[in-house]
Amino acid sequence: MRKTGIPLEQLKKSACAKINEDVIRELEQPVKKKGAKIPRQDCKQVVWMWGNLVAWSLETGNYVVKEHRFHPERMWRFDFALPDKMIGIEYEGLMSEKSGHTTVDGFTKDTEKYNAAQQLGWKVIRFTWKNYKKFISELEKQL
Repeated sequence: MRKTGIPLEQLKKSACAKINEDVIRELEQPVKKKGAKIPRQDCKQVVWMWGNLVAWSLETGNYVVKEHRFHPERMWRFDFALPDKMIGIEYEGLMSEKSGHTTVDGFTKDTEKYNAAQQLGWKVIRFTWKNYKKFISELEKQL
């Protein structure tokens, strides 16, 4: 069993050919031990969302990616995306200690990013620690 709760062998043998190799590679990585230094550790909500998004993708055949760079010039990325449907999914880490989302500058940068995404034709759905468990149902409303 991996982070997603789905056995890795099931992911590899899945009929959903759209799950990309990056997802499989990420899930093959050993789970980091507590206290190990990793460059960017996702919060438990983002890990939970990714696991559920992968499982949903396997069930529905929708192609999903993590950390999708959507802008042709800027380095902006969505936490998760369905690129072929042009839907970005963002988790706003408002409650974390290192959140840039709670400062005026950070919030302003987020608005610039979301406005640019909309100008490029993207739909962006956003979630916080209070509503992140509803993201699949909200995503399905967009499809």
